[in-house]
Amino acid sequence: MLSQSSRVSLWTAGALAAAAVVGWSVGTRAQAAQAPRGKAAQVAGFAKGTWDHKAIGPITFSPAGVLFFADDQAGAIYGVDLMEERAQAEPYQAVPSLGATIAGKLGTTEAGIQIKDIAISPVSRKVYVSVRKTDGADQNAANPANYGLFAVDPKGQVSMVDLSDKPFGKVMVGGMPRFGRRGTMDTRVIGDIVFIRGRVLVSALSTEQFTSNLVSVPVPFRQDGVERYSTSIFHVNHKKQETASPIQTLAVYRDAENKDYLMAAYVCTPVVRFNLEELKPGATVTGTTVAELGSGNQPMNMIAYGRRGEQNLLLNNSVFGTLKVEAKDAKQTELINEKAADRGNGGKTPQAGIEPLENLKGASLYAATQDSLLIVKKTDSGLALEAMPLP
Repeated sequence: MLSQSSRVSLWTAGALAAAAVVGWSVGTRAQAAQAPRGKAAQVAGFAKGTWDHKAIGPITFSPAGVLFFADDQAGAIYGVDLMEERAQAEPYQAVPSLGATIAGKLGTTEAGIQIKDIAISPVSRKVYVSVRKTDGADQNAANPANYGLFAVDPKGQVSMVDLSDKPFGKVMVGGMPRFGRRGTMDTRVIGDIVFIRGRVLVSALSTEQFTSNLVSVPVPFRQDGVERYSTSIFHVNHKKQETASPIQTLAVYRDAENKDYLMAAYVCTPVVRFNLEELKPGATVTGTTVAELGSGNQPMNMIAYGRRGEQNLLLNNSVFGTLKVEAKDAKQTELINEKAADRGNGGKTPQAGIEPLENLKGASLYAATQDSLLIVKKTDSGLALEAMPLP
């Protein structure tokens, strides 16, 4: 979920005209091209104040170290200036008792929490964890008292993040509570978020014909800069082009030419690549299906990792665990849509380049550095945070 670059010098009058043809508004397209790289620019307009969020769901960072989280109950995106100090990279220590430690700080047991997401700060190198408390007298998913944000430093120390004194900003993206992940209690407005070249892209759920909408939030935040796009994909299992499948999880994929693409994993379970330059406000963007992971299944989490142009995808699925989708399939241009690699009914049909990873059995969430994979994994003793080489 990392990386952006600034291309201010490329914006000539001809480029502006081309942007209008592509479909993003000229103002928005220019803003994306001039995406601010420094934290000071990204947090412009943030201020300390009274928090009004209802939930803390998916989280992501900008390369400058600004934390963004989705209030997946109210349909809002928050940006937070954590005011961190830069730290040198160091090996991550395992935290075998992550679930129990967090639960204790929330006044409950491990059975009474749900870890929603993890992300690594590029500044402090800490692993941030968003958590929902699911037991007690009030189990309302829209009660902010049932949520917490935690930081785990490389030495394995777990601390609760106090947001009350942190400058923040907020943008509404809307949506309708519609879809919950299999085996969980949550019904959400927002499925996932990623930061990509000066924007937070959001998968927002609705009850309309277009079940999943992509929403683009400009950074620095501007409510009037929010754009919405409907999506259409070829669903391999259903053997048709459709707009009804909801997006569950997102990742940013970078090719050898330093061009970013949005990768989206849908329910039941197409993996789809979107060209950012085809996102047009108010229009429908057609994605390219590069793989089908198997029917009767939901993707839970996805990351892209590795060198640009050779990035693999790692996906956790509700039925058959963790799959690695190799770079050749993620960047596929010929075997796509109805020809895409298909693991068939229940994901039982072997496909070269799309392989289950037995050593990641029990993993539910991932985050990656340049050389390490961090996972939240269910073990015999509970939820643990583990570090390992990239697969």
